[in-house]
Amino acid sequence: MKKIHDWLALDIHSDADDLIAKQAFREGWNTIRPTIPATLIWAIVTAAAMISGGLSPFHVVLINILVFAASAQLTVLGMLTMHAPMPIIWLAASVVNLRFVIFSAGIRPYFRHLGLKQRLIYGFLNGDMNSMLFGHRYRDVKPAPATLSQSGFFMGMAIPNYIAWQIGIAMGVLFASFIPNEWGLKLAGTITLLVLILKTVNHWATVFACLAAASVAVLLQELPYKLWVIVAIVAGVMVGMVVESVWKNGYLSASARHARGEK
Repeated sequence: MKKIHDWLALDIHSDADDLIAKQAFREGWNTIRPTIPATLIWAIVTAAAMISGGLSPFHVVLINILVFAASAQLTVLGMLTMHAPMPIIWLAASVVNLRFVIFSAGIRPYFRHLGLKQRLIYGFLNGDMNSMLFGHRYRDVKPAPATLSQSGFFMGMAIPNYIAWQIGIAMGVLFASFIPNEWGLKLAGTITLLVLILKTVNHWATVFACLAAASVAVLLQELPYKLWVIVAIVAGVMVGMVVESVWKNGYLSASARHARGEK
């Protein structure tokens, strides 16, 4: 068990530390749990697409264990079926995954003090939803090296999220041929994630950031290699920063304002 704690950068030296870590892990699990159905749906859709693209069940499972990046996987799959040049495929996958650089930069102050091995693990497990939810959970805390509670909270989201993805992939591999396209699972997953994201919106800066990102994403859908993903993220971040800088007290509710200790 100590080996696992070391790998996960959970500094546990007493029963009290163990209790703190377990409580934080449980809180992380309770936070990520509402997103699990959407994660399962996306994994099933991804696995079904990869099977339809000609990959064997073994390779679908192996790729998802090692890569864990659905958008890049689907982008690469489409380009492989079109026999695109390998350098272009590598470039497209890198561009699609640039959003993870942005997500990781957001939580970097908490985990940059860790060793390379631990940072690689945290980076690998850092997904879209757990990164956003971690940032939302500690939005009122000055970024500093993560406490045991913060590390436990992150892993309480990241590990179940990864496991749920692998379960969804296995389900997709096993049952892809029995799932009609008209069920619209991809849309269902998107709507579920959208509802969960809206729950974290508590400032007008976030509202304008979401609107900017959504508008750019819709307008630039024709960009090659899904470049619209990166442009939309950058646009959303920039608009959010500008609005927050000129409208610091633009909270959507009194509770959100009081949470920041502002009047």
